[in-house]
Amino acid sequence: MSKSSSKPKHKSKSKSKSTTSSKGPPLFSDFGHKAKDLLTAGYSKGQRFTFASHIDGGVNLTCSTSAKIGGRSTAAVAGSYTYKNATFNCRIDTDSKVAGTLSTKFLSSTKTSASFSLPEYKFSKLGFQTRQEYGAAAVSVSLCQSPTINLSATVGSASIVIGMEAEYKTASSTFSKCNAGISMKSLNSDASIILGNKGGLITASYVHYRGQEKKNAAVVEFTQNLSTKNTTLTVGGSCMVDHQTVVKARLDGRGDVKTVLRYSIRPKSCLSISGEFNTKALDKIPKIGLALSLAP
Repeated sequence: MSKSSSKPKHKSKSKSKSTTSSKGPPLFSDFGHKAKDLLTAGYSKGQRFTFASHIDGGVNLTCSTSAKIGGRSTAAVAGSYTYKNATFNCRIDTDSKVAGTLSTKFLSSTKTSASFSLPEYKFSKLGFQTRQEYGAAAVSVSLCQSPTINLSATVGSASIVIGMEAEYKTASSTFSKCNAGISMKSLNSDASIILGNKGGLITASYVHYRGQEKKNAAVVEFTQNLSTKNTTLTVGGSCMVDHQTVVKARLDGRGDVKTVLRYSIRPKSCLSISGEFNTKALDKIPKIGLALSLAP
């Protein structure tokens, strides 16, 4: 009995290892995304309230209101519906702007999307993405009289990738954007170097994680404009105080300091308090932001 019971356990372990195969290279748009997320996501000015709900049948609704300091209040209602491999998203705000996206997945590695925007229909576009074992590519075409075509491609593995992206404007028959870069990842780090603005701008970022769960991280981002010789250095980090509280902070070369404390009230619901001030102008009143997100 003991031998027969041990065999299934051994098989289950081997299955779990086989299912955790490494993914292929990311898209070019993902280069440096982790660093940008740590340095920008979660920081807010003014007040923001968001309420999300789920309706049986795959429908999600989100209502949000925001009030910027010295500005007017805005509100928006967004919804999403998922059926099998297709997802439809729609958003309506107080400026009478309507935006929607229909995306579908097939072959487990390919995604197509169609988005529309009203009344500014020039932002509507068709998109196609595919990720294979050693390569990834994306194409998008704007739906207007003189469309703009965006192309990107990457080659490599899950640990090191090289890629490039370009934007072609049919109205002028010129390439308005041409970027190239390299991305490197490991268990505890995420680094990237991007040469943008047709070779006129270098952006390098590095993220270091501490712990297997990657709850604590430090980030540094360096940018240099090769034509003007202007450089910008930004450092930041994220620290998980306990299972409910996360603290983030960032400092750039201009002396701007931003901090945010995120407290999880319950799963999918949190309260965020942000602060911003300049070390070179301590006589000015710091800017405070408050964001509350509730979900069932």
